[in-house]
Amino acid sequence: MRDEPHSSIARIPELRWLQQVIMERALTRGDYLLSGGARSDYYIDKFKLFADPQILRRIARLFAPIVSDMNPDLIGGTELGGVILATAVSQMTNIPMIIVRKAPKEYGAFADEYVEGGPFTANQKVLLLEDVVTSGREVLAAKARLEELNLKVTVYAVISRGLAPVNSLIAFSLPRGGPKTDN
Repeated sequence: MRDEPHSSIARIPELRWLQQVIMERALTRGDYLLSGGARSDYYIDKFKLFADPQILRRIARLFAPIVSDMNPDLIGGTELGGVILATAVSQMTNIPMIIVRKAPKEYGAFADEYVEGGPFTANQKVLLLEDVVTSGREVLAAKARLEELNLKVTVYAVISRGLAPVNSLIAFSLPRGGPKTDN
């Protein structure tokens, strides 16, 4: 974890709490293949965080200043972890939610559509939430899908592993040394 003396993490107790809870509950060491194809010597199992309602609620509250500053019309969530976050933030703020799928459903009333929920209209502001990003490939594809619908999108993640051009609550990396982290 980067923890420079002047970083926001050193100044904000809630982000220090998030760092600690990740280390205690969600971090595993080993040799892992990440979704973007990179290998890493650690993995963050965010579902160990999201499965605890108290932790999920506290993480959702960390987005309150972002929601206040941005004043979005919709909270968006990416499949799967982002949907959990978006649901919690939507419930907390009473802002409607949309879901962005990785692939369109092949059945039902909304077959062949990537985006569900809403309703939504062109030019609405969307706060698109993601759980953990490394390269940001999936969340940036979701952003592009929303922008094709003429929505104005700001992407935010809980955790950034350092390579994605995405805002996040916390930039997480382990100190170098021991097994190499390729990202």
